[in-house]
Amino acid sequence: MTIPALESAAGPDADGKPGTAPRPRRMVQPAFLAAGLGLVGLAAGMAAAVRGSDAADPLLTYAVVMAAACAATVWGLWLTVDRRLLRAAETLSREAGLIAHGNAEGAVGGRVPLARYGDLVPMARAVNDLSDKLAQVRRDIAHTVAESTATAEEQKTRLAAVLRDLHEGVLVCNTRHQILLYNQTALDILHLTGDLGLGRSLLHFVVAEPVTHTLERLSLRVREGRHLSHEHGTTAQFVGATTDGRILLEGRMSAILQEPEAEPDGPPAFGSPIITGYVLTLSDATSELAALGQRDALLREATEGFRAPIANLRAAVETLYDTPDLGPGERAAFESAMLESCDSLSQRLERVTASYRNVVTGSWPMSDIHSNNLITLVAHRAGADQPAGHPLAVTLTGLPQWVHGDSHSLVLLFAQLIGRVHGLTGATAFDLEAAGPQDGDRWVYLDLVWEGAAVPSATLDGWLEQALPGGLGGLSAGDVLQHHRSTAWSEPLPMVDGTPRARLRVPLPPAQSPRSAHPRPRAGARPEFFDFGLLHQPLATSELGRTPLDRLHYVVFDTETTGLSPSTGDEIIQIAAVRVVGGRILTGETFNMLVDPKRPIPPESIPFHGIGDAMVAGKPTIDAVLPQFRGFVSGAVLVAHNAAFDLKFLKMKERAAGVSFDCPVLDTMLLSRMLLGNDGDHTLDGIAERLGIAVVDRHTALGDSLVTAAIFLRMIEMLRERDVRTLDDAIRGANILVELAARERAF
Repeated sequence: MTIPALESAAGPDADGKPGTAPRPRRMVQPAFLAAGLGLVGLAAGMAAAVRGSDAADPLLTYAVVMAAACAATVWGLWLTVDRRLLRAAETLSREAGLIAHGNAEGAVGGRVPLARYGDLVPMARAVNDLSDKLAQVRRDIAHTVAESTATAEEQKTRLAAVLRDLHEGVLVCNTRHQILLYNQTALDILHLTGDLGLGRSLLHFVVAEPVTHTLERLSLRVREGRHLSHEHGTTAQFVGATTDGRILLEGRMSAILQEPEAEPDGPPAFGSPIITGYVLTLSDATSELAALGQRDALLREATEGFRAPIANLRAAVETLYDTPDLGPGERAAFESAMLESCDSLSQRLERVTASYRNVVTGSWPMSDIHSNNLITLVAHRAGADQPAGHPLAVTLTGLPQWVHGDSHSLVLLFAQLIGRVHGLTGATAFDLEAAGPQDGDRWVYLDLVWEGAAVPSATLDGWLEQALPGGLGGLSAGDVLQHHRSTAWSEPLPMVDGTPRARLRVPLPPAQSPRSAHPRPRAGARPEFFDFGLLHQPLATSELGRTPLDRLHYVVFDTETTGLSPSTGDEIIQIAAVRVVGGRILTGETFNMLVDPKRPIPPESIPFHGIGDAMVAGKPTIDAVLPQFRGFVSGAVLVAHNAAFDLKFLKMKERAAGVSFDCPVLDTMLLSRMLLGNDGDHTLDGIAERLGIAVVDRHTALGDSLVTAAIFLRMIEMLRERDVRTLDDAIRGANILVELAARERAF
């Protein structure tokens, strides 16, 4: 009797070793095998006895038949147990383990498909119930926090509605801030008599920094092409003031774009549009912000001024306890009255303090900001603020997020904090990352990370009291945090290679209308591709192959195409990639280019990627883009999800582009199969959902690259638990899976 092979060539055992079956199946299989072989041997012995006897014994013949039947029954029972229970239990344990690694952040409950588990449905349902309860608890917490902010959000909405209805002044300027056109309302708002004077600089009348900062924001947005899909397009809000400081202004800047011009008799020009000027709309916010400042002063007096009287009142009460001259009745009445007054005053103080915070937070003009743009501006500002010869490097890391705030004041805040940390610790290299909501809360965290000691609380409190250079009206770092209903703290992080690390964390409100809240409909998931010649790789037998996975330099990439078949004429229309170094997603080091396929994009493929013919018209062709992409990935290990699909398109264009993609490649789809088994959900969306990874800009080449990078970093931790530690280990495991898939398809 033959017992089917139980172990998956790439499946890990209970000790985390790849290539052997889990311990329970190693124990059950020999038991069934011994029973089956014993019965077969018994039947064979009895059959020999029957043949050797002169007279056939009916009982002996019956025993032979029964032994053979029992052996067949054991074999059938083993097949049932193996297929209905043991394999399903092994898959369920892997899926439960994947769910256990997920849900570390966010409030997404992982799901185990019940239909796949047959007799083990109660166990699968129990896993889903536990995941759902965890997700429900986090949703309840988020709902409670949202209700507590309803009043402030209502005030903010009313203020925005009033501002939209105001008559505004309009000015048109070029990029040198020279005034080209203005209306009478602009003169009235600036409180000027006569003419502004065409050709004069706007910066003679308005404080320069808010205007130049806003133009820099728009320039970055247009240069990266984000104005085509950005919620506010080519406009941005800001708060400024007249140069004499008497009038505070609320403004909106709209960029004037000009497409790049081609050379005479030359090829069509392609590239980002050029900003040739801007339209500025201004409204006088002096009375509103001045009233806010007055309320700030009054409320600050009410909150801080009450503390001393309360302390005196309580001291008087304590003194009365030490005075034995009063009679018992008078003493009791006096003490009761004093304590009642003290409690009333304390409650009043808390109410005034809460109202003060609501007014400050609800009144300050804010907008939704993409964290990558904010951090890029912080890095530029931090470098510009340092003297020559003392550069500070700020690296953008992590997944992008959307926050709600005042971009200008936040840039000033973080630039000052970076300078203060540098002065205290001597650190010159910083990572700045936006981390999504954690443990069910609603905040987005901006984390400033450096090598060195954490900032003491008393020192940080002193920094927050200091005025920000360039801040309007003497704005302090603490004021900026208060406007965002936020705070800041510093804490040590785990050491890396014996080097101490620390971070300074600032929570910010999430965006009110983030781009990810309105995802483009997805027509369906990309099918899995197994090109066995591309997926089966030689081991990297050099030092690279022996390098631990967490120490390698990766480039995670994705492509968007006109269709699914490169051999029948489908072409690449977008390539995007992001670097991963030292366990960090370097969001500031990306490659993202649209490609002219030189053929129409089929309408049925547009729902997959949202790219139409107009978006790729005039863009460079694939033979011009691939050399640039090859230079970007030089020296790195490539990572992709369903990598065979993307590699097929790249390989077919290597000769035309004069490049070769011969670097090692890791496929997160194959790694998922190594961790979960063949029966799991290995789509990018399915894995991200189970790991609780919330992402921004999904279903674009760059967005998918960022999702894949986040999944890959989580997988490195999980692979280490399975004793897959080096690049060669990962390639070896992937090759086994590819070989198994090839054999399955051969049959």
